[in-house]
Amino acid sequence: MGVRTLLVSLSRANAYRDIGAAVAAAPHGAVVVVEPGRYDGQIVVRSKAVTIRAAVAGGPPVLVESGAAAPVVYGEDAQVVLQGLTLRTWSADAPATVSALRAALTVESCVVTGQAFNAVLCERSTAHVRMCDVSGMRRGVAFVDGSGVVENCRLWDLDEYAVLSKRDSRPTVRHCHVRDTDRGFDAFEGGGGTVEDCHFTGVRVGAVTAGGRSRPTVRRCRVSGGRGSGLVFSGSAGGLVEECELTDLEGCGVEVSGGAEPDVRRCRIEGVGRNGIYVSGARGTFTDCDVTASRLPAIAVVDGAAPLVRGGVLLRSREDALLVRAAAGRYTGVRIEAPGRYGVIVQGGDPTLTDLTVDGGEAGVVLDGTVEADVRLDGATVRGATSSGIAAGGAGRLTGTNVRVENAPVGLVGTDAIAVTLTDAVFSGGAVGVTGAGEAALHLTGSTVTGTTGPGLLLREQSRLTLRASTLRACGGDGVQVETDAPVLVDRCEFVDVAGEPVRGADRPRVSVTAPEQPAAPVVPAPGDRAGSADEAGMPARPASGGVDVDAVLAELDGMIGLAAVKRDVRTLIQLIRVGEQRRRANLPVPPVSRHLVFAGSPGTGKTTVARIYGRLLAQLGVLAKGQVVEVARVDLVGEYLGSTSLKTAAAFERALGGVLFVDEAYALARTFGTNSDFGLEAIDTLVKLMEDHRDETVVIVAGYSEEMVQFLATNPGLASRFTRTIEFVDYAPDELLAIISALAGQHGYDLTAPAADALLDRLVEAVRDPVFGNGRGARKLFNAMIERQAGRLADVAAPTAEQLRTLLPQDIPAADD
Repeated sequence: MGVRTLLVSLSRANAYRDIGAAVAAAPHGAVVVVEPGRYDGQIVVRSKAVTIRAAVAGGPPVLVESGAAAPVVYGEDAQVVLQGLTLRTWSADAPATVSALRAALTVESCVVTGQAFNAVLCERSTAHVRMCDVSGMRRGVAFVDGSGVVENCRLWDLDEYAVLSKRDSRPTVRHCHVRDTDRGFDAFEGGGGTVEDCHFTGVRVGAVTAGGRSRPTVRRCRVSGGRGSGLVFSGSAGGLVEECELTDLEGCGVEVSGGAEPDVRRCRIEGVGRNGIYVSGARGTFTDCDVTASRLPAIAVVDGAAPLVRGGVLLRSREDALLVRAAAGRYTGVRIEAPGRYGVIVQGGDPTLTDLTVDGGEAGVVLDGTVEADVRLDGATVRGATSSGIAAGGAGRLTGTNVRVENAPVGLVGTDAIAVTLTDAVFSGGAVGVTGAGEAALHLTGSTVTGTTGPGLLLREQSRLTLRASTLRACGGDGVQVETDAPVLVDRCEFVDVAGEPVRGADRPRVSVTAPEQPAAPVVPAPGDRAGSADEAGMPARPASGGVDVDAVLAELDGMIGLAAVKRDVRTLIQLIRVGEQRRRANLPVPPVSRHLVFAGSPGTGKTTVARIYGRLLAQLGVLAKGQVVEVARVDLVGEYLGSTSLKTAAAFERALGGVLFVDEAYALARTFGTNSDFGLEAIDTLVKLMEDHRDETVVIVAGYSEEMVQFLATNPGLASRFTRTIEFVDYAPDELLAIISALAGQHGYDLTAPAADALLDRLVEAVRDPVFGNGRGARKLFNAMIERQAGRLADVAAPTAEQLRTLLPQDIPAADD
């Protein structure tokens, strides 16, 4: 039995004059053929399958329109196919021009327009919209708990969005051109789907926007020209973005905020009016993304954000290339070329930069000192900076290994109260290799300064220097020029072809210079002394450094606020290691001491800071070759496919050779979630093997909450045997937090009045009851909030006095709910 066909015509006899009437009379599976003309009224399809198509494909239009506050076409529990029609609504109260509820809808080669809220509304339905033109409406195609495909369509001149994915919707949008709309593809309330091979132009907010729990996938899309941004993620949204081009936008290329965590790969961003990538208070992973000619910093990471940035080229940014402000994150293999000002600028926070390259600009890496920062450089090359290779100021810390600065007027500048600790650094060319000013504390070990036209190192004002086992070669001035009254130690350094004095000012009372050591005679181990033998270590035993530097670093540990038990445990361990080294040199048996540690406690209790001090102590003792600390988390160790985890874990461990591998939130490796649950256990197995293979070269510290770390150690028999010592980091007490804030205030030139201190203590007593307060980090955040409120309080004071600018009052303390 054939398919029944019904004809609708305005002129033919024996034909239906009204499409709705024909559809009502049509049996299941019928085809309604409509001749050209203008038809009024609604078409309702319920509980059957109907195809409605134009009689002449591509011929004179078949216009179906309605002025009622209802869809022109409505399908419920039905299968509806629309082909070659022009559909239009005149009522702004209509929910859609075409609406489907629990239906299967196909719209092909149609024009959809009018004044309804949506062009097509798909609720708990499946919709396939192909080769259609959607325009002149508030919204385009909306999926609510629906699915389907929108492909080869043109969606333009829309007030809000072109395609919406809401709740559990998973549509696919491909090969579409979207222009002149607020949002191209908008996913929220858990909506997802795939957007691929689309072109977006003239977007006013974002080409792809994702909020709430949404997880869209975006591939090979082009976004160009518009007042908005390319990709916008907010709330707890995530998703995957691959191989997209984002150009000539007034906004950002990729904008991430709140708790969003997208995975963005191999994207090209060029000529945007704001940042190429902007991350605020969020995470996310950005792999091999290139940003060219952005008006604001190519990558801006602010307000507590902690992304993972891997690879990518930041080229010709008009200002700085990478801005980190009060944020963290890990940045690996980033290459920066020709920045308008600085390669990297850090304004507070604790980022880690690995394998960084900066060519050109005024300076390569800058800590501007506005807010205390703790920056880690593990492998960095800076070339051709016009002012300085590295400029560090403020009261923070810069630590690093394998740093290279070439042909900058000054290789490294340390000012204010900054603490700079570099191992295996090379400064070549320029006028001065390293300059200290203010009360900067510079610590360089195993480093080289070569080819300067002036002095290799210049110490001014009250700056301090510890220079150990380093080489100064072919300097046009002095090797070390001392103009400071602060302590200067030049220990076992070589001076080759230095035009001036090796150390000018060596006769100053606080300057100490020791000659390079001669090679030590071989140590013959006592019978049974395997702990110090060359056979076990794979290399000759290293001589320990003198005790002065060890005591200085221990004094730095003692200077930390609180942590009494931690200080005692670390000091005891260092004393055991120190005596063990002395016994080894005396040919006495060395008792076994496990150097691997578990740091157990809440976030913000100083675990990372103590780990860095521990690494420096082991290096000073000669136990470790370098003492650098490489910080990793689950994302740095666990791969995305079979076999990649062991490679990532081995690569992280290799960076830590000669130093400390610090695994933060290590218990996450043992958790079972997602499709790669077993990969975390694979990382643990790999880590245990590497610890055995390199047991005398690298120390591993695993950190996390106390209870979770007990469970973590139970996941692998090798863990408990290697981590036999746990150091507990208890939460800070309110008076300790007050001391931290008082110290921050003093460092930044602020005074706490007695009433402010009393009120602050009350506020801290209240704050510590909040499990998300954050201990030391919470104290720093509270201090930053206080100085912001003080600035607001003084905004209307025409000419505040110095005392007013320094003084913090009780009203500067934010309430708990602020």
